[in-house]
Amino acid sequence: MNFIFGIIIVAMFIIALRVIWATAFQLLVIVKNGLSALRRHTAQWSARKAVPVIMPRISQAVDWETMSETVRREIQRRNSSSGNELDRLELQYQAKQKTIKLYEAEIEIAKLERELHKIKPVDVSPEPEAKKRRKAKTQPAQAATDAPSSKTAQQVFQLREALKGGGTTPPNNQPARH
Repeated sequence: MNFIFGIIIVAMFIIALRVIWATAFQLLVIVKNGLSALRRHTAQWSARKAVPVIMPRISQAVDWETMSETVRREIQRRNSSSGNELDRLELQYQAKQKTIKLYEAEIEIAKLERELHKIKPVDVSPEPEAKKRRKAKTQPAQAATDAPSSKTAQQVFQLREALKGGGTTPPNNQPARH
């Protein structure tokens, strides 16, 4: 029985400690918030009192038209100088944009040249002068049977010449050599 009462007393002691701890923590938070609000309020109050706004007093009579014209001219002068600076910056911007476009164009040209080199290598040896091609002597009986194959051979020759870069097409009456 004493054991059960001991456990109950220990449990009540733990609960009491937790309640006291939570209450102390809440009081600490409330005091902290109150102090920060008080500091903020005193800072605002001292800022208002520290710098009084003093309006200048003019003892003599002032020609307000002349003063406004002077101020207007000064504002226009400042605006025009900043406008000149703005124009100068705009010109620099346009020059840089054109330079960027030139770089982009050079990059595009380099890409196209690379594609061209893939298709047609740069190392093209000079072609020897084309010799006159002689007509193949064919017999009339063979000419009738070889007509479709000679057309095909001529087309193959033209294709090879185009791929080599010659670009010239041989006359129709010259057969291709293989």
